[in-house]
Amino acid sequence: MKQIPREIIEEVRSRNDIADVIGSYLSLKNAGTRFKANCPFHKEKTPSFTVSPDRQIYHCFGCGAGGDVIRFIQEYEKVDFMTALQMLADRCGMDLEFEEGGEGSGADKRKLFQIHEGVAQLYQRILLEHESGEAGRAYLATRALSPEIIKEFQIGFAPDRFDALEKWAQQKKIPLELMEQAGLMIKSDKRSGYYDRFRNRLMFPIRDEAGRVIGFSGRAIVKDEKSGKYVNSPETPLFHKSRVLFAIDKARRAMADSRVAIVCEGQIDAIRCHEAGLTNVVASQGTALTSDHARMIRRYADEVILVLDADAAGQKAALKSSEAFVAEELSVRVASLPAGEDPDSLVRDHGAEALRSRIQEAVSALDFLIDCSARTEDLKTEAGLMRTSKAVQALIANAPGAVQRDRMVKHAAERLGFSSAALQRDLVRKKPRSAPPAEPDAPAVAPVRHPAEEVALIQMLFLHPEEVFPVVADHLPPEHLADPDCRLLMELMLKDSAAVMDRIPDDRPEAQRLAARIQVEEMKVRGEISPAKATQDIVMALWRQVLTRRRREFQATGRAAEATEITHQLYHLKQGWEHAVDFLVV
Repeated sequence: MKQIPREIIEEVRSRNDIADVIGSYLSLKNAGTRFKANCPFHKEKTPSFTVSPDRQIYHCFGCGAGGDVIRFIQEYEKVDFMTALQMLADRCGMDLEFEEGGEGSGADKRKLFQIHEGVAQLYQRILLEHESGEAGRAYLATRALSPEIIKEFQIGFAPDRFDALEKWAQQKKIPLELMEQAGLMIKSDKRSGYYDRFRNRLMFPIRDEAGRVIGFSGRAIVKDEKSGKYVNSPETPLFHKSRVLFAIDKARRAMADSRVAIVCEGQIDAIRCHEAGLTNVVASQGTALTSDHARMIRRYADEVILVLDADAAGQKAALKSSEAFVAEELSVRVASLPAGEDPDSLVRDHGAEALRSRIQEAVSALDFLIDCSARTEDLKTEAGLMRTSKAVQALIANAPGAVQRDRMVKHAAERLGFSSAALQRDLVRKKPRSAPPAEPDAPAVAPVRHPAEEVALIQMLFLHPEEVFPVVADHLPPEHLADPDCRLLMELMLKDSAAVMDRIPDDRPEAQRLAARIQVEEMKVRGEISPAKATQDIVMALWRQVLTRRRREFQATGRAAEATEITHQLYHLKQGWEHAVDFLVV
């Protein structure tokens, strides 16, 4: 696993002012020492989203979202912690320094990222400016892609020679062994040295969710029986084809906004869709869509629309892909294209509306399966109906949710003309495939109720540390706090009150939201009571809860003496702090 030293993470935070970062996404309005905006995580008319530059935190009083600048990027961009960190590092011009560990060191990966970006720039310069890129330019002219979209997707060209990258690497003083590790060069078996993997091909950089080049897909511009139409980067420390979706870096925001992902088959199909304004489109790299792809899409969308080729292979791929997406509790629809068309040709020859119309008319994966079966089977015969029923059961068996499965059963039974009870009985006999362990979802923004007294105590610690710390440190064990997030914040603050936000673990987003919230909320202290006195009252209340619980346990187990002692302590608590302070000790 990639590991980043804590001090590097803190430097990334410090070099990305939260008001500047959030201000690049939202329209912030000055509100004294803070800024306000309409919350991007829920619909609202009155701004309840607050940014505090002095504390470098944000909090929404409407939905409870909150945290530091890294948490904002995670929640807004729908990315994991490492991707958010990389995006912020790129923003401020920092190179992330990885610690050794896992599959290759971070230093090596950083070099590989730099190599891939440099090669992508080289390939595009060759396409746009060099005489050896003329073949690529001539081919692109036949595809009628605009110069703007070519530059946006950084399409390039690998010249028809074996040593183009060798010369480039020598100029950049990059070892050829590292070029081989990047998957860009191949070690020769017949002679010493290396040669270019990609030759005489149109080059499409493949980027991760953060927009970093991690590999390439090269498309042949002349038919060659000895090599495939496409050649992709091999598996490398950066490139894993089962986790790659072309254009995910450009599509994820639109996918998250619409909650719909459109999946097509090839790079040019995806590029054409983006050029036509369909910006929530990704491509599958010509490989089978897997559960990893489904989990990646699930972070941004609830529904997937498959737009694959209209031939038999495309139909088979759509049906197979549907199973992977249904298994991840995604709603799946399939858009049928006219015979002989793909998204690129349909948009180019008939306009964007022709494709939009097909997408709007997309049918559910279940209906698509039954429609396909009806073209090859006679559903009026028992044999044809049984074969179709088995195919339907195979799809439904992937659905892990009872509601989704029940809805699919009822719809399939209605279309095929038998009872849903019969189909359900067959499904029970069919052992469902075990679903792979799910990745954690992107942080869900939802208000969480925390005990009011414990929240008030943590707020006192944040806002009045000098008066409150001695009372809490000497008289309240952390385990007396029932809420795990409040307990974590108390433990962190008792160790060191400085930069608590930076020390909250990355896998505790609710603790980050709580810490942000209590720092921007107004203190609710009754009358003229001092922070120390208010803290004493809270400490006694928490002790009272603990002692009352212990007394019930002693009474239930017949330990009368211990129960009586606790009753004595509870009596002193009622008399006030001066009477109880002697036994309220950590």
